[in-house]
Amino acid sequence: MLLRLFSSPVPPDYLRDESRKTGTAQGIVLPRSVDELTAALREAAAVGQPITVQGARTGIAAGAVPDGGLVVNLSKLEAILGFGADSDGCPTLRVQPGVTLTALRRHLAAADRPCLFTPDPTEASASIGGMAACNASGACSFAYGPTRAHIAAMTVLLADGDRLTLRRGQALAQGDHFALQTQSGRTLTGTLPHLNMPAVKNAAGYWVKPGMDLLDLFIGSEGTLGILAELELRLSPKPAQTLGILCYFSDENHALACVSALREQARGAAPHTLAAIEYFDADALRLIRSSTAHTGLLLPSPQPHWKVALYLEWALAAHTPLPDALTSRVLAACNGSAHDTWLAADAPTLEKLKAFRHAVPEQVNALIAERKLRHPDLTKLGTDLSVPDNRLTAVMRLYRDGLAEAGLQHVIFGHIGNNHVHVNILPRDMSEHAAGKRLVHAWARQVVAWGGSVSGEHGIGRLKKELLHIMYGAEGIAGMRRLKACFDPENRLNPGRLFD
Repeated sequence: MLLRLFSSPVPPDYLRDESRKTGTAQGIVLPRSVDELTAALREAAAVGQPITVQGARTGIAAGAVPDGGLVVNLSKLEAILGFGADSDGCPTLRVQPGVTLTALRRHLAAADRPCLFTPDPTEASASIGGMAACNASGACSFAYGPTRAHIAAMTVLLADGDRLTLRRGQALAQGDHFALQTQSGRTLTGTLPHLNMPAVKNAAGYWVKPGMDLLDLFIGSEGTLGILAELELRLSPKPAQTLGILCYFSDENHALACVSALREQARGAAPHTLAAIEYFDADALRLIRSSTAHTGLLLPSPQPHWKVALYLEWALAAHTPLPDALTSRVLAACNGSAHDTWLAADAPTLEKLKAFRHAVPEQVNALIAERKLRHPDLTKLGTDLSVPDNRLTAVMRLYRDGLAEAGLQHVIFGHIGNNHVHVNILPRDMSEHAAGKRLVHAWARQVVAWGGSVSGEHGIGRLKKELLHIMYGAEGIAGMRRLKACFDPENRLNPGRLFD
């Protein structure tokens, strides 16, 4: 019996996540081993108790916020289990789901292996299990792709405590049909839903396609199909040097032209890799300037003509000036200037540039927290929309026109290399919140019509279910429900996430 692990009332920190939404729960369990996790799931199954799965609670879609039932928090499953290699000879590392990205990076830095785990979400305190559950990505997904591309194997626990062991390339769907055998000998069978998967950065709902690797069903499923109890991560070679470049522009159109040119030029820059292209609009730059906590991140001193900034990150195969020279040529062709560019070639300066990159969401959260004192139900409205390359200029115009017409305070920043910027609407009251929500829904409909996604990296959670419906419609959502029922027939794992 594991009742000793259950506690009630649940500590307040475990009733919320970075969405700033708060829920309720009847109890919490923090297992310290996979056996304890299995026993807890079996106890919960015996009484039909719904389960909310949590990692580090860094998500912003309220996926870790409970709505009654039992919280299963995986933060104590934090062992790093050892190095290995996959079938292609790529180095791998086995970890438990509660290992944080910070702890993983520290472990790799201390090991005598020149390897990196390249997914790079803004919050380095995110857990690896949570990153896989939401298919997190971040700035460097421009070059390396999302978390899905870096998972070699995993152990999944189902709602009743039964277990699946999956290794990439070993369990494939037969067309639209699949069959998986659990540790207890059960065979789980089902049919994949027919979803029009967009050819863009995408973390919206289940990732499915005929003949797919069934490992991918669980990556990005937001804990609704099973609990990720162990993961084997694919590692990438560590670059000889990382180069950061911060470029300022006087006009947004010049910055957009630079993005397109950089993407084209980067294809011919092998063996060097353009890992990230990040964007900051004038409002984002003003927000950073207003923060005493981030004084110095805009060096050199701000100039009146700076309206937009791009942050570029190069992973170099050898110490060379090539990417710097390449970037200079591209900037010159797009009305940029070396006088408005800051180069970071050493570790301390590079860390300052990376702090700059992360400063905007930190300031947004601080501003909304202050406004919530007057309006407790207030939240920011952050978009996570992505579009095809040929729609980048159009989607930026869509955002600008809608925000200007609605008169809403906002900042725009993010992963422009993937045509995936975050529009953070900053409402001052609940009336502006409602207007912002209507605007986001209108944008989502247009983005989907262009072949885009309603979530590039943050997932759906509890807050964006309406957007998932816009993307896939009633028939697509019904297909996802049928898929979930194959693995969780009583709908006890993370109910209310993705769809009602």
